[in-house]
Amino acid sequence: MIKQSFNVKQELLTVVQDDEASDETVILDALAEGVLVRKNNEIVFCNSQLLNMLKFEGNKNDFLTQPLSTWVHQDDLDTLRTYHYSRTLGEDVPVNYTFRITRMDGEERVFSCRASVGQWQGSKATIACLFDITDQLEAERVREYSQQIFRNVFRLTPEVMVIAEIATERVVDINPAFINIFGMRRDDVVGEKATNLDIWADPTFYERFVKELKITSSITDMPVILKTRGNIVRHFKFFAQTIDGRGKPSMLIVGRDVTDDITQAEELQKNRDIAELANRTKSEFLANMSHELRTPLNAILGFAEIIKDEILGPVGTEKYKEYAADVYNSGSHLLSIINDILDLSKVEAGKLQAHLVWIDPLESMEICLNLVKQRAYETGVTLTDHIDQDLLLEADEKLVRQICLNLLTNAVKFTPNGGAVTLSLDKLDNGELCLSVRDTGVGMSPAEIKIAKRPFGQIQSSISRDKEGVGLGLPLVASFADKLQAQFIIESEPGVGTVASVIFPEFKVRSKSEHRKKER
Repeated sequence: MIKQSFNVKQELLTVVQDDEASDETVILDALAEGVLVRKNNEIVFCNSQLLNMLKFEGNKNDFLTQPLSTWVHQDDLDTLRTYHYSRTLGEDVPVNYTFRITRMDGEERVFSCRASVGQWQGSKATIACLFDITDQLEAERVREYSQQIFRNVFRLTPEVMVIAEIATERVVDINPAFINIFGMRRDDVVGEKATNLDIWADPTFYERFVKELKITSSITDMPVILKTRGNIVRHFKFFAQTIDGRGKPSMLIVGRDVTDDITQAEELQKNRDIAELANRTKSEFLANMSHELRTPLNAILGFAEIIKDEILGPVGTEKYKEYAADVYNSGSHLLSIINDILDLSKVEAGKLQAHLVWIDPLESMEICLNLVKQRAYETGVTLTDHIDQDLLLEADEKLVRQICLNLLTNAVKFTPNGGAVTLSLDKLDNGELCLSVRDTGVGMSPAEIKIAKRPFGQIQSSISRDKEGVGLGLPLVASFADKLQAQFIIESEPGVGTVASVIFPEFKVRSKSEHRKKER
């Protein structure tokens, strides 16, 4: 196209050179290319387009006085001079060539030039048509780079790639991965109809695939079963895109072998099902065992309490009374553990129910404080509270009470003599409600917090290893909080203490006055 354009411009120059100078200038200034005329070693004419291309801000007369070195690149200057001199002598030199110029704004560009010797205003001159091809060369470089990348990807990717014409179904090209996976020679595949290839487990798949591609122009993640080398059936995912195949609509198909992924997913699901069955069996066993233990244990506690309190009369020997008290205390501790195990089995079996109503948490918190008060007194721990009495909470009162009691029991248990435990209920600035228990106990490191949150996780520190319990308190709090749509957070530092918080979302919190208005 560019060469043809230059030919037209050369013919125009030949036509106009015998006309008046003013008409000649008008025609040449209208051209899209730059025009330059040289007689001997002097530039005698340039059109306006050339000045625009060079970003020359002066007039034509100013430009005509400028030497070539003003705008021709220094490294190309000698070549241009040699071509011009040889051309005027009638020697054989290139008609079309390129050279670099440096515009007046300093930017380097590439020009294509078509030059020839002709008549200009009655005498011989060199006439050149110039065209800025910098952008065209850059576009060609980008296109070539993209093609090179595609060729490399097409050749190196481990995924199957096929280019086929849509109308004729003929294969245009295949990559080495196709040859390797299906064990076919390239010459046996290219030019053949894709439907004739013996790779389809379902012979009707390809036709259905092409019909959908014609509608959507692209396809992703379409499953297909193919017969690979050795007639081994494997699962693939097809990705396809319509492309312009040199005037013939074509498609690029990329096939990814997902057989191993499917096998791994099936194995993972199988293991998950086995684990869930084992977990469900374990939970059912714990629940059944706990129920079976509670019946005789209640009888043991009842008889031990009768003996310890001497309800039916004096036991005779004081030591028996002490033994009965020990039996009662041990039995009570065992019953507490059994109840925790029952709660945990309900959680793991997904049978824990939360009956959500608007409650005043103050009553439940006061009950919990009373339950741990004696224990705190016996261990020398100061027990305080800071409770906002104007707040209502949408929750299950039993679960709130268990959360509060577990946190308080843990805090008192792991706080040494002289320490302090504080129960708080406060509304945060963002409207959320925070139920927290702060202690000055042994504290935990981040690694120990992770252990404490796991069922039956117990921290083996010098202070905590002699404490009662099986490590279910905090895991149950986390499960109960999740059931109430709350967030359980533990902040702790060894030797400083722990803050365990359960944060309820804003929509579950109301003031008592607000609640009365909504209930009307």
